Amino acid sequence: MRTYLVRSCETDELVGYFSLKAGLISGNEQERDGHIEFDTLPGVELANFAVNSAYIDAHPDYKGIGAIIFSEFVIPIIERISKDIGVRVVYIFALPFEKLINRYEAYGFKRLDEKSEDSLHARLKPAYDESCIFMYQHLA
Repeated sequence: MRTYLVRSCETDELVGYFSLKAGLISGNEQERDGHIEFDTLPGVELANFAVNSAYIDAHPDYKGIGAIIFSEFVIPIIERISKDIGVRVVYIFALPFEKLINRYEAYGFKRLDEKSEDSLHARLKPAYDESCIFMYQHLA
């Protein structure tokens, strides 16, 4: 996992940070000959994505900082990675807060149906993300 700090060009204040780590997601689960089989898709997990609340408090007129970090920093790095190693999806285990889920949906993330999400969680979700919601988006 690698963590990136985003600083203001004007003040050098910490604006936010995010971490990226290589991973995969699974899908198309099927039972065959008494065994469960599934496909995997190479991906990048967006972890620890946050905006510095002190920066927001100090600059209340700056709106949409998280969206800017996502579109101008996160996505370009992931797109560059995808050209080299074939990453096809970006995903996140989001905290279960409606406002946050809505924000990630505005960034282009989607949720799985409940059955698929439960199956994926059983295979891939780390214990420390237990209450989190899996969200993903395919790369272009």
